Amino acid sequence: MEYFIMLPDERISLYKSLDYSIPGFQEKEPFVVFGDFDEDDRYPDFFYGKSLFNYYFCVTDQLKDILDVYSSNIQTIPFFLTDKAYRSQIVCWRIDCPVEDCLLTEAWEKEHDLTLRSLPEQNPYLFRVVREKAQYIIVSLELAENILRRQLYGIRFIPVKKGWEEADVSEYDNP
Repeated sequence: MEYFIMLPDERISLYKSLDYSIPGFQEKEPFVVFGDFDEDDRYPDFFYGKSLFNYYFCVTDQLKDILDVYSSNIQTIPFFLTDKAYRSQIVCWRIDCPVEDCLLTEAWEKEHDLTLRSLPEQNPYLFRVVREKAQYIIVSLELAENILRRQLYGIRFIPVKKGWEEADVSEYDNP
């Protein structure tokens, strides 16, 4: 199975101005987050931020509906992204998916070089991996294709390498 890191498009800067240190992101209740955007702005369907050592992955309603189909063990908490001038408001969801310990970690690796050492044990479609200084949402090829077909905004995918296919099988080729 092929896997991809799901990342926000870095050309979109709307989500970068959010304050992820507000108490709402740590709690398990709905909350309000204020940002600087206009009613005509199109907000990305996937974005994330961090505060200290915590990462907060956020999705819109449309992407949440797709993720719910592929994973029953995702925890979601709604929040209301509201313009500071109260011109517009959208419903977003903070998602928390299970962490899988299937990553081959090297301190020098960048996100383009991530390698999975094995298939995930719990959910093969959607999971989170944790590195020393970063966390990533990993999605299967099937889920990535479904997201791309829906033409969601502001999402990009980076392929993840498979470490279990790199085993040397040449010794079995020689009789």
